Amino acid sequence: MAHFEDATHEYSEDHSSPEGEVLSRLRRDTWLTTTKPQMLSDPIQGRFLSTISKMVRPNRILEFGTFTGYATICLSEGLAPQGEIHTVEINDELERIHDTYFKEAGICEKITRHYGHALDIIKSGEIKGEFDLIWLDADKEHQIEYAEFAISRLRSGGWLLIDNVIWGGAVIDMKKRAKPESGASRIHQLNKYIQDHKDVENVLIPVWDGVQIAMKI
Repeated sequence: MAHFEDATHEYSEDHSSPEGEVLSRLRRDTWLTTTKPQMLSDPIQGRFLSTISKMVRPNRILEFGTFTGYATICLSEGLAPQGEIHTVEINDELERIHDTYFKEAGICEKITRHYGHALDIIKSGEIKGEFDLIWLDADKEHQIEYAEFAISRLRSGGWLLIDNVIWGGAVIDMKKRAKPESGASRIHQLNKYIQDHKDVENVLIPVWDGVQIAMKI
């Protein structure tokens, strides 16, 4: 995600509950050992995901884009006692860090991991059943396919959250949007897809790099 470090962001972080020791160490490990640590959710977004999960109290969560598992752990904080998370990650070299921190967070038994390209995972049929909460933070090339699948797998009243829907402000840059293969164009098309979808009600929140929140009707 894009990080917007300003005085209000710092103030918000200072006046929010802390991320906790395990997540703090995972953050440090991510920045020390991965090549794109900026993909990590920041503490405010992590607390936001935790809060949403605690509000929904989901039995089943689906996540596209595990990365190092930070958001996965945050989402797990609101799981129902017998709840489970299915999480999809393209980079199986991150398995070591998943093993370490899912164990430290005490959620190994609640996590089912799917390694591979998310589109291939979807087509394989290995993700089964309905979900109460879905977090989409995967590659942007196939965002609409992921969103289409997610909506089809949400229970009625379930929630879909999508990250990076402002794309650093590029979605309002008409020159960037005019290029069909650009991130700005793809994200704009995703936003229109969600807005026009007959099965959801949505709101696009202009915080961080933008978050779509959609409820299945």
